[in-house]
Parts: sequence; C-alpha cells; structure tokens
Amino acid sequence: MRRWLPLLAVLVTTACGGQQSSDVSLCGSAGRLRVGLVGAAEGRAQSAAGVLPDQDQFRLRELLMVASRCEVQLEPVLSPEQARLRLRSGDWDLAFLPPGLTAVALEQSGRYGLVRQLGRRSNAKSQLLVRADSSLKTRADLRGRRLGLLPRGSLTGFYLPLFNLHGLRFSEVHYALSYADLRTMLDEGKVDVIAWDGSLPADKARYRVVHEDSHLIPLGALALSQSLLQSDHQPFLRQLDQNVTQLPPSLGYASGVIPEPYALKELRGIVAAVEGWTLPQAGQPYTVYGAKGDAETAAGGGR
Repeated sequence: MRRWLPLLAVLVTTACGGQQSSDVSLCGSAGRLRVGLVGAAEGRAQSAAGVLPDQDQFRLRELLMVASRCEVQLEPVLSPEQARLRLRSGDWDLAFLPPGLTAVALEQSGRYGLVRQLGRRSNAKSQLLVRADSSLKTRADLRGRRLGLLPRGSLTGFYLPLFNLHGLRFSEVHYALSYADLRTMLDEGKVDVIAWDGSLPADKARYRVVHEDSHLIPLGALALSQSLLQSDHQPFLRQLDQNVTQLPPSLGYASGVIPEPYALKELRGIVAAVEGWTLPQAGQPYTVYGAKGDAETAAGGGR
C-alpha cells in the first residue's frame, strides 16, 4: 500500500526550499472552490466512487484546499453528460477532464481555459464493435440496427461514433455509463453494435471491429474558469506542480505542462458539428444527420 507523506510536512519542505506561496485565496464566486472530477479515462469506471477512490479524493481535496486557501467542494461525476451540463452552466470553478469534455469546455464561449495536461498516452481510438458471430461486416451494414453509446460528452463513445455514422438510420439507440456495460448489452443481444475505445482489450474470438476512426485521441486537461484565470492563479498551480507526487497518479497530472489547444482543433470541430445535430434519445429510432461544415474536412480519413 502506498504511504503518503503528510501533506503539511510536504508543504513545509517546499517552503523551506525557498518557494514563496501567495496569501491570496483562490475561490469561486460562491466563496468556495467547486471542483469537477471526471478523470482522464472516460468510460472506465462503473460507479461514481470508481472515478477516484475515497482515499485519493480525500488527498486531492486536502491538497486543493492548501493550494487555493479556500474551502473545496469536490464533485466526482460518472456521466459525461452530467459533466457537460455543469460545464455549460459554469457550475465548476475548475475541473479534471477527459479529452471529449476538454473539447466541450473550450467550446463554452471562453468560459474555461486549459492550464495543465492530464492523462497518459495510449492506443485510444474510437471504434464500432460487434459480436464475432454477427453478420455485420461494414459501416453500411449497420443501417437499421440497434446502437449502443456512452452519454453525450464522451469523445470515443459518442461524438466520434456518431460523426462516423453520418447518414445512417438506426432502429434504436441505447446508452450505458461505461464500456464494460456497453459490452454486456452487446453480449445480451440488447444492441447490435457499440461504441468502443480501442485502448481497451476486446477478445478477438468474441468481438470484431467494423469501423475504426483515424484520429488519435488527445490527452485531457485541468480546466480553470475565466474568473480564476483572471485572478492570481499561478501560486495555486505552483503548489500543485511542486506536490505532484501527492496527486492521485490516475489523474496523470503533468507538472508544468500546458495543453496545446491545436491538438484538439480537429476534434473540437467534430464536437461542435455533432452538438448542432438533433441528437438521439434513448430507446428511440434515430437518423444520424446534420450539417458537418468544416468538421468534414477535419475528420479526414475518419470515415
């Protein structure tokens, strides 16, 4: 079991190293810091507690409180759709986001900015998966079938699959909060095809990929609200950077690494395009249709 150094001792050591900390609190408009926690690996957890274990949540909250000098309200969210709604309404002062929601945050009329990179490189690709014994062989064969997706907000589980299915009609669309639950739906015959993340193992004897998007999935990010960005937030970030070993490793927090928005440029166009469509309702038939605009060029070989 990993043994954490007492946080106070770490901060004392940091102070003795000559680094100056600010006496200014970094709080949100409500007088506290509301922190969204979705995590870098979307679709992996099957419960809210699975987003980050309780012990890690405690350590994260403690470090954020010391760094911000403010009361911290940590809000772990399993559903990317719930996270998307919180970002749209500006409920969070800062948020730890996976790639799809990072793109969503950047689309919120300048409401958020990206300050640190999260996650680790993987072989993530958005795929469409069927059972190995399925008669479905190509994208066109999926017409009229039942589709399983992650909720809106997921890049590999919602935006990219729908973008690549443009022009097809499905008899039903169903949702699950994790890829494991989507696979169960496929195994039980509730759907014919599911969205899948190519970095996850899939038994080739049981499943087959009928389509794979060509885009490399970028990393997630720590996003700050504009009000925090316009405040003196650098001492806060220095505290996190200097105590990166105290942050939960699963976040993949990259000390001092500022995300590069251009890496998300193409995918932001796809997210924006899909958001402009009439989107599928659970259990209902759905035609994937809408204007693609500049995102069609951005998709490149993804079709």
